[in-house]
Amino acid sequence: MPVNYSSYRIRNAQRSEQWGALPDSFFVELGVSLGDIIGLQTQFQGDIVLPGNPDYDEDRKLSNPLFNYYPIMIAYCMVESDVSIALDFVRQQNLEFCLRSGGHCTAGFSSGPGVLIDVSNLNSIVVDAEARTVVVGCGVKFGDLNAMLNRYGLHVPGGECPDVCIGGYVQGGGYGFTSVTLGMNCDNVISMKVMLADGSVVEASQTRNRDLWWAMRGGTGGNFGILLSIKYHLYELTDVFGFALIWPLSNQPDFEQAADVMMLLQEQYMLDSQYGPELNLQVSLCYQSIINAGDPEGELKPYFMVRGLYVGSKADGMDAIAALQAMPGCYTQWTKVRRYEKMNEMLLNYPQGMPPITTMPNEDKACRYVKQKLTKEKWTEILAFFPTGKVNKAYMYLEFYGGKINESPAYESSFIHRDVAYNAVMDVFWYEEEDRPAAEKYLADWLALIEPVWNGHVYQNYPNLNAVDYAYKYWGYAVFALSLIKGKYDPDCLFSFAQMVPPIVYDGAEKPDEWQMPEALQVAFDTEIDFSGGIAPTPGALSG
Repeated sequence: MPVNYSSYRIRNAQRSEQWGALPDSFFVELGVSLGDIIGLQTQFQGDIVLPGNPDYDEDRKLSNPLFNYYPIMIAYCMVESDVSIALDFVRQQNLEFCLRSGGHCTAGFSSGPGVLIDVSNLNSIVVDAEARTVVVGCGVKFGDLNAMLNRYGLHVPGGECPDVCIGGYVQGGGYGFTSVTLGMNCDNVISMKVMLADGSVVEASQTRNRDLWWAMRGGTGGNFGILLSIKYHLYELTDVFGFALIWPLSNQPDFEQAADVMMLLQEQYMLDSQYGPELNLQVSLCYQSIINAGDPEGELKPYFMVRGLYVGSKADGMDAIAALQAMPGCYTQWTKVRRYEKMNEMLLNYPQGMPPITTMPNEDKACRYVKQKLTKEKWTEILAFFPTGKVNKAYMYLEFYGGKINESPAYESSFIHRDVAYNAVMDVFWYEEEDRPAAEKYLADWLALIEPVWNGHVYQNYPNLNAVDYAYKYWGYAVFALSLIKGKYDPDCLFSFAQMVPPIVYDGAEKPDEWQMPEALQVAFDTEIDFSGGIAPTPGALSG
């Protein structure tokens, strides 16, 4: 190979030639000059994708086709320096921008009409098996992380969907099938590497920039800086016991039968579970057409399902679910022992996906945290509501909390939801626009049904654009500290979007009675930003 050969230089020359052939009107419409775009690509290790590029229409898409944005460019960052270059570009050009790691934000904040800074290629995974830690890039998918950790017999609580990336997930808390046993994903963060608005890089940990570490574990992505990588504490975990129980949900006797199961779950399995934190449960209401593996596909019918895993032996796991199996109408689809990576997949898709869909539809979603116990009558009403919508166009589930999640004090991090029994979630789907009003009405009616029993808060990893007073719903009184910390680390509010942490909701003159900043957090907030171990800001970095 000639010593002066450079694939980057050849790529950049080809890009310049392609873009140079475009009419001047193209760049006028973009609001960015040809020279500036060529200059950006020349500095970049990653790729710049513009409208009209063969890959643009696919690259701009998010996981949910409901959000159909057309960014003026997509900047695929290959290395951390690309992130700094992209940030500097949008500042100098005064352009709107947004951040994307996996594109799964349920409110569509992963894209927009401006510059899309994509960090999905920051996807390195470095395991230290002896120390039981892993350092992962923000673009790592949980399917990839679980596959890597499986080789070592190690684990960190993570996303159930294999395509979800770590960057946004951890900043919203991060619930998974082992969270009752091992805590939320954010509870297992040792440190974070974060790029601030001026391109500087800091470490956020318990001992360095603790206020930022506190804020980014629950304060949601894109508020304080760009998360580059995370260091996690790992646990030894190999085989787990999993199970799938199912009941019909088609008529009034079925609804009452399922309500009896919910009453049992409420008395023995929620909050202070009689079966310990080793048992992780989820309840699902969805349509199924295959009940046993190998059966021919039949008619789609609504079912009430209890699935979960037990971090322990099969014998102890069987003992834990025996009371549920004894309930009238229960059918045990399967009980198995598998490695966690395989069990996570089975719980969602075996013998059939929940719900069974093959092409991603438009989706809207809402959730409500519930702490109080419900009457059998209320459970019957909720369960009877589910089949009233269009067949296979809704999916309701309850993510059980308790155990390690609830052991953490409410303000140990900005993920405050530490006293709830479960997160009740409803997803609705449609393919044709004409079906959307009915789906949205169904979701609104469900929210009205849940209204009397919810605690006023929602899981910030399931944001909804229609959330009124979102700041209190996501963060409660922690929003006062979050707003101060945002002002410290992002003083010019460069990172902004529809449901960002409000820049200033409290000026420090008089603290509300409901909130007292923990002493360690107050000390950290009063301390100047620590750039040791990172990259200090360049003088004048924010000028221009």
